[in-house]
Amino acid sequence: MSDKLSLYDYLGFIVPGAVIIATIVYGFGLASVTAAPSAEGLLLLTAAAFVAGHLNVALANVLQPVAFRHRPFTRLRSSEGLFGKHGRYSEAERQKIETEFAEFFPAASSFEERLQLGYTLLRQKQLDQALQTANQQIGLYRNLMAATVVCLPLLAAAAATSHDVLDPAIWIPLDVLAAVLFAMRFRRYWVGFANEVIRGVRALKSPLSETSGASAEARVGA
Repeated sequence: MSDKLSLYDYLGFIVPGAVIIATIVYGFGLASVTAAPSAEGLLLLTAAAFVAGHLNVALANVLQPVAFRHRPFTRLRSSEGLFGKHGRYSEAERQKIETEFAEFFPAASSFEERLQLGYTLLRQKQLDQALQTANQQIGLYRNLMAATVVCLPLLAAAAATSHDVLDPAIWIPLDVLAAVLFAMRFRRYWVGFANEVIRGVRALKSPLSETSGASAEARVGA
């Protein structure tokens, strides 16, 4: 397990930032769509995309509740979208899961806290590979969702000022569609992350897991 940023994590900054930079450069006619940038220009654009991507993260943090039909700035629960009619589990299953976690983490005062403790436990046991992947996907799609929201007024401004290198009749609907699709993907991985924690904790406390652990200890003792 490593807390270092991977290449995928950096792409989570650069790709959304590049979307914003490309919209500005080509939307306002600052460069020709058909002209290939030089090596120096490409390096400069990559650096600009990296910076823009970091700024975009601040907006993404504000907008991410919108994917779950909440107001911006609302704090999302780790279990958001996990239970209920359109969730991964029904309300009946919710009661069972919350009871199991209360027994596993009796010192915690809420299910949210127990879910976080479950994640910490899986990390400590180095069983968080799937969670790391889901976390990277959450960051990427959340940032892409925010980037497409930023691009919407940029495309409208470019059209209003007659800088219509990118046809607004095509690109504005595509941008809205992309924002919706990225929000759906973000939501899917957010729910999937919490579900993976539940499955992981359940696997740890299952009889099969306990039997395997006892067998391993016996082999070590031998």
